[in-house]
Parts: sequence; structure tokens; C-alpha cells
Amino acid sequence: MSYPALTGEQPELSTVQDRLSPPCRHLASGPWSAYLVGDELARISYAGRPVLRAVKAVVRDQDWRTPPARLRSVEVTEDHAGLHVRWLVEFTGYGVEYNGVLTALFTRDRLNIEFEGTAALPFRRNRIGLVVLHPPTDAGRGVVVDHPDGGTTQALFPHAISPHQPFMDIAALNWSDAGTAFRLSFSGEVFETEDQRNWTDASYKTYGTPLARPFPVDVAAGDTVRQSVLLQATTQEPADPVPSAAAIDVVTARLGGQAGRVPGLAVAAGTDPELLPGIPSLDAFLVELVEKPGDSPRRGWAAQLQAAAAAAAVQGAGLDIRATTPDPVGAVADLAPYLARAKRLAVFHPASHVTGPDTWPELKAAVREAGYEGELLAGSRSHFTELNRNSGRMPSEPDALTFSITPQMHSTEVAHIVESVPMQRIAAQNALRLGGGRPLHVGPVTLLPRFNAVATSGAAEEAEADELQPHPFAAAWLLASISALTVDGVESVTYFEASGPRGISDRSGRLYPAGRLLKELAGLRGAAVLSVDGDTGPVSLYPVQSPAGTVVFAGNLSASAVGVEICLVDGKAVRQRLALEPWSAVVVRFPASG
Repeated sequence: MSYPALTGEQPELSTVQDRLSPPCRHLASGPWSAYLVGDELARISYAGRPVLRAVKAVVRDQDWRTPPARLRSVEVTEDHAGLHVRWLVEFTGYGVEYNGVLTALFTRDRLNIEFEGTAALPFRRNRIGLVVLHPPTDAGRGVVVDHPDGGTTQALFPHAISPHQPFMDIAALNWSDAGTAFRLSFSGEVFETEDQRNWTDASYKTYGTPLARPFPVDVAAGDTVRQSVLLQATTQEPADPVPSAAAIDVVTARLGGQAGRVPGLAVAAGTDPELLPGIPSLDAFLVELVEKPGDSPRRGWAAQLQAAAAAAAVQGAGLDIRATTPDPVGAVADLAPYLARAKRLAVFHPASHVTGPDTWPELKAAVREAGYEGELLAGSRSHFTELNRNSGRMPSEPDALTFSITPQMHSTEVAHIVESVPMQRIAAQNALRLGGGRPLHVGPVTLLPRFNAVATSGAAEEAEADELQPHPFAAAWLLASISALTVDGVESVTYFEASGPRGISDRSGRLYPAGRLLKELAGLRGAAVLSVDGDTGPVSLYPVQSPAGTVVFAGNLSASAVGVEICLVDGKAVRQRLALEPWSAVVVRFPASG
């Protein structure tokens, strides 16, 4: 048995440590419990049972970018009225300077949260104010929506990912859980709810300023926003107490039979695909070709195609072409020299970011005439959101579907990035449902967005790099993502870029921890993935059966070291203990017996 850790040179620790270990303060008053994590009031529970994922204030600029929030100060006091919390937040970035004051008052049966925000400088906004994040476990829960006009609507938190807002025109939401009735009322704005699982966020979000209103809106220096939410709890039938969750020091897991197969693993070519060191059995280099407004048609495409095709030839990998152009048929001539070598091709419109149905028959005929014999994909170059909202407009007969993933469309906090992983599986399952059983090719999957799919200003931006990319965190997150996307019908997943700050290797050809993990797993494509029985908490276990034996990939997506006891059953039971450092991944090999 071998047990190498996937570690590497650490990036600048100050910023990374701030993100991996944000300030966290536990707040408890009577039956209420919550945590002030950075600027958000998180993990709100009542009588030991989770009620809300979080309440926080957000500022969204004209391009739906979220200026980072910095917690400036916190005051906590308690008196006869209850527990008082006051925290100051500064939102700075993208030309925005905005100051917020939030207060929370916990009493026996109420939690009242108020926000007052003031602009220090003029800017254009799409949204300012409080948002409430409901946990994804609310799926299927009945709710009564109170409207501002006094009317009510009975509804459900959706099971399938809802393409549009499931609740509109909200004054209050009412529901019951475990013998307690909850009422969540809003003031200062009309609210509505969207299903954030569309973007792989682990929440439904209730927010102010309905999307039907015009945006963006000018904000003058000194303009103020005031909003509040009131959560009331009325116990109808006392439920059994819920024991406090203990910290997980050791997890125990038993490996079972086959649960899936390792999908094909690919990388985006990026700008320097030739710098990627050898990765045997790499599925493909995905090259993104984007026709930008104001440029000559297909400017720079030939050089990108040549670089990606050359790197693919050296690696023995396939070529996956994703083209964004208003003229799909006209672009075929530019793609033609490389189509015979390509295994996948998808074309998207630059305005909608999805495959256009109108030109599909001509596109299909043109690429086949040009010698293309691979899969012709339809879908979205951005989030599952666009695929979900345009599923009725997709071409009727694609060979497969595709969409991309980033966990940081709305939140950059590490907790949200981690919690997004199980939502990837839900998004993939929903995409397979929409595709009627057609194969699914997911990606690129990146930590930060590759582009802004919802910008209103039209300004193009260079994709940003996350300082977590070279950190072992990225390897642990990659492993959890691959595990989540190991679903029947998911044929391939493309991750990150080949090299550079958004890549799996540096520009000297040294693989980052995420690159080393991907290299290990790419060579196991098609191998059986075994089931895992047991609650593994923050630990991802991905056991793969190969001719040489069983390879167990283990990752820890938490800030604490965790011990793992694995029970491997292969003729006889074998137990193995290993220790996982915080935010790390390891590989354990059990040679085949006999």
C-alpha cells in the first residue's frame, strides 16, 4: 500500500488563510443558534434544527458583479430584551464603495435582522439589500406565500431545478417543520425567490428588487437603502430535542460494489497548452473560440486551434472545439482544417450563450461535409441556468448536451464553494433529464467564472484567477467534483486550464496538486468506481477498481484534520487508517491480492 499526499508549493498564505479560516463567531440565545462567518449570519437553527442557510447583505453592480465584503467590526451585547448583534461591512471593488450596518436581535421566538446601506461613491447597481438563503434540503417543502396585496399562494420548494422564480411578489413566507411554524416576513422592498442550484449554489435565494424592474439603476453618493427580515417561530407540537453535531475527528467507510465508472477527464487549452506535462489517457484539450464584438470575424482562431491541436497530438488526446459566433455556418470554413481531428464540437451564440436552433440543420450539414465525424453538442457555454431556461429551444437531435460550472457566480466564500459540490450532481442529473438520456459532457469546470454571462455594460473582461488554484484545496475540491459528476450518462468532464494561474500546472511545467490528481485519475478512465457506505462528513472517498488493485482517492474539504478508517472487502476484510490534513487530498493503493 502507498499513501502519497497531493501537496505542492503554497501560494501567498495571508490571503489564502483568510479565506480558508474566516472569522467565525457562534451566537446562541434561547432556542436560537447561528454563526457570524465573515459578513454573513450563517447556519441559523431553532431548537437544534436548521432553518436558514444564511442571511446577508449584498451589493451587485451593473454587471451583476459582487464587490467583496469586508467585516469591519462586530459588537455583541445581551440584556433583558435579548441578544443584540451589530456588525459593520464595507463593500469595495469594481468602482463601488458602499458601507453597510447590520443588526440582529434574538428573542425567545423571533430573530429580527435589519440592514442600512449607504453609497460612498456614485455607481450603477442591479441590486442592493438583504438576501435569505434557504437550504437545498427544503426541496419539496410546502410553503404559503403572502403577497403585498393581502393574497396568498400555496407552493413548494421545487425538487427539479426551477428555471425561473418559484415564488414571486413576496411579503412573507410561511412553513412548518418538526412541530414548529415559521414565518419569514420582509420589509423595505418586494422580494422573490430563485433556485440558485441553477448555478450550483447550495440554496434557494429570496432577494429584494424583482428582476422584472428595469436595471441597472443609478446610485448617487449618500443614497441609502433600508431593509429588514423577521423570522418568527411558534412551537405547535414540541419535537424531540436534536443533539448538537459533534466535530468529526474520524470517519469510517466500507467499500462496496460498483457504483459508476471514471468519466473521461479533459482540460481547457487556455493560452499555453503546450506547457502541460504529459498526462497519459487525457481525454481532450478543449479549445474555446470566441468571436468578440468589434473584432474581425474569427480573429485569432487559427492560432488557438493550431496550439490546441499540437498539444493534443503530443499528449495523444482528443480535440474538443467550442466556438462562439453569430455565424455558425460561416465559421465552418475556419474550423475545417481541424474538424477531422476533433472528437467534439459545440457552437454557441454570443448573445444567448446557448446553441441556436435556427442554424442547426445547416451547421450539421456543413460540418459533416467538411469531414467532421465526432459528436455535435448542443447546450450552454455558461451555467446550467441557460440550458435550463432554454431547454425548449435546444436543437431536437444533438448527439449530446453540455454546460459549464463555476461555484463562485454569487459567493466567493470557501464554505459556499465546498457546499456547491453536491449541487453539481443535481445539475448533471437535471441536464440528463432535459436531454432525454443523451450523453452529457460537463465543462469547463473552473473555480472562478471564465466570463460574465450576465453583464449589461458590454465590457469584456479577462478571466480572473483564484489564488486557491495552486493550493491543495483545489485538489480536494477537484476530487469531490469528479465524485459528484460520476453519474451514468456523464461521459466527460473538463477542468480548469492546461497551465498558468487558472491551470493545473505552472508555466515551468510543474503540476499543481490538482494536476497531479487529475493525472492519476485520467489514467483510470472507464474503471469501476466502488460505492462507499458510511457518513464521511467533509471527506470525499473515490475508490477505483483497477487491474493492479484498488486505488482510493481521499480528500478533506474542511479546516480540521480528519482520520479515515477504510474497510476494503475483497475476499477478506482489510482495514486501513489514514490521516487527512485540512484542505488536502491523498491517494492510497491496495495491490490486487494473489
